[in-house]
Amino acid sequence: MRSHGGRLAVSACLFGCAFTADAQHNHSDIVTADVHSGFHEQALIVELDSGYAFDGLSILSTSSVDTGSALYAQNLESALERAGALSIRPVVPFSFGDPALAESLGLTRMYLVNLDGSVGSIEASDVLEASGGVVIKADPVVVGSQTDQDGPNDPGFPTQYSLHNLGQTIEGVEGTVDSDVDAFEAWNLNAGAGQVVIAVLDSGVSHEHPDLFHKLVDGYNSTGQGSSSDADDTYNSHGTHVAGIAAAQSNNGTGMTGMSWGSPIMPVKIANILGFTSDLWMSEGLIWAADNGARVAVISFGLDNGSDLMQAAMQYAHDRGVVICASTGNSGSEGVKYPAKYPETIAVAATDNQDQLASFSTYGPEVTVAAPGVDIISTWHSLGQPTYSFESGTSASCPLVGGVAALVLSADPALSPDQVRTIITDSSEDLGNFGFDISFGYGRVNAYRAVGVAMGIRVCVADVNLNGRVEFSDFSAWINAYLAELPEADQNGNGRIEPTDFTAFMSNFNEGCS
Repeated sequence: MRSHGGRLAVSACLFGCAFTADAQHNHSDIVTADVHSGFHEQALIVELDSGYAFDGLSILSTSSVDTGSALYAQNLESALERAGALSIRPVVPFSFGDPALAESLGLTRMYLVNLDGSVGSIEASDVLEASGGVVIKADPVVVGSQTDQDGPNDPGFPTQYSLHNLGQTIEGVEGTVDSDVDAFEAWNLNAGAGQVVIAVLDSGVSHEHPDLFHKLVDGYNSTGQGSSSDADDTYNSHGTHVAGIAAAQSNNGTGMTGMSWGSPIMPVKIANILGFTSDLWMSEGLIWAADNGARVAVISFGLDNGSDLMQAAMQYAHDRGVVICASTGNSGSEGVKYPAKYPETIAVAATDNQDQLASFSTYGPEVTVAAPGVDIISTWHSLGQPTYSFESGTSASCPLVGGVAALVLSADPALSPDQVRTIITDSSEDLGNFGFDISFGYGRVNAYRAVGVAMGIRVCVADVNLNGRVEFSDFSAWINAYLAELPEADQNGNGRIEPTDFTAFMSNFNEGCS
C-alpha cells in the first residue's frame, strides 16, 4: 500500500497566504476544500532520481553516463502532460545553507509541480510514479489549518472526551472535566512527525477509509491467508478502529481525530477474520515491523500464555528501538495478558470519562499506565462502507498510548524505548492508590506533560526537576536551583531569585499540575 502525502511532503501555507507573482515561485492558492480533503488538489511534490533535473516542464540529464535518459525524459514529459502540469519549481527557491546535507536528503531533487486540476492529485501522483526510471516519489502537498481554541475541525472531535474532556455526555454518561490525556495542549507542542511510524498489529486496516487511506505505508500479513503484503481489513474492523485512535488523518474536516496526526500507519495483519491470532503470527508480524521502520507498535490483543518465541520477538523489537504498547485484557479481573505481561511492553489498562477504572479492564502488577478506553469513537468499516463507531476495551486505550509514544518520539527521535516508557510513566496523572498500583499502574497518561518532558519544557511551574509531575522531589530540586540561582527557582515570575520565591513555590506546589 502506497503512502500519499507522507514523509516527502512539505508544509503548505493556508488561508490568506500571499504568493509572489513571479511565475517561477507561484502556485495556486489553497482553498477550504483542499484543507478538508487533507491535500492540495492542484500541487505535487516530486523527487527525481540522481542525475536528473527539471528545466521548466522539460527534463535534463545531469549525469555524463547515458542510462536511457532520453527515453526516461520523454516518458516523464508525456506523464506530466497527462497529469495536467502547469509549472514546476524547486521546493526550496533559495540556496541551501548546507548543500551537501540537502543533497544527501534528496531536497535538491524535490520539485513543486502545479497542476491544472483536470486530474486529481492522487491520480496525478500515480501517473508520474508510473512514468519510468526518473521519478522516485510523487506526493500531493499535505495541507491543514491552524488549530484554534475550538480544537481540530473533525466533526467527531467534540465526542472524543479521551482527548479533551469538557464534561460532555457520551453514550448517556456525563464526564468529569479534564479526565483526558490533555491532547489539545500536547498538539500545541507537537502533533506528530512523519518519520515516526506506528505499526498496528491487528486484523488489518481498511485501505478505503478516508481518515486512514492517505496515512498508510506498506504493510505485512503474517496469517498465511492472502498475500504477505495484503494487510487490508475487509471483514473485521477491530484493526481499523485501533488505527484511527492512534493516528487518523486529523483536522481535515472529516470523521474524528487521531492522537498523533503526523505519524504514518503501518498495517500488520496478525489476526484472521474471527479476530484470532497466535504467538507465531504476532511474533512474525512484530519482527517484520521492527525491520521495516516502525518506531511504535500497537498490539491490542491478549494471549493467556506466553512463549519463548513471543518473548524473543518482543526483545528483538525492543532492542531495535520499537516502543511496544499492549492492552492488558478485558477480563475485569487480575491476570494481565501476554504480550502486555512482558517487561519490554507498555501495558495499558482502560479508564472511563470520569477517570475511573473501566469495569472490564484487566489489572495486575504488570500494568504500566491507563488511558481512556470506554465508548471511544474511531474509524470503522461496516457492510463494505467506511464509517465510524463507538467501541470499548483496552484495545481502544492501547493505541491512544501508542499515539502518545509517537508524539514523544516526534519531539525527540533519539529516545530509546525505555526512555519513552519512563517519560510516559513519570508524567502520568496518579489515580487510585497513591503511587503505583495494580489497577492504573503509574496513572492515566498525560500527553501534554509527556511531550513537554521530551522537549525539556516545564509545563507545570512547580515541576522543577522536569519529569512531568509535581512531587516531593521538587522540594530539593527547588532548593538546589535557588542556591545555584537557576531560572527555575523564580516561582513568582518576576525575573529575580529571592526568598519570596519559596512562598510562591509552595503555592504552585499545592496547585500541582492541572
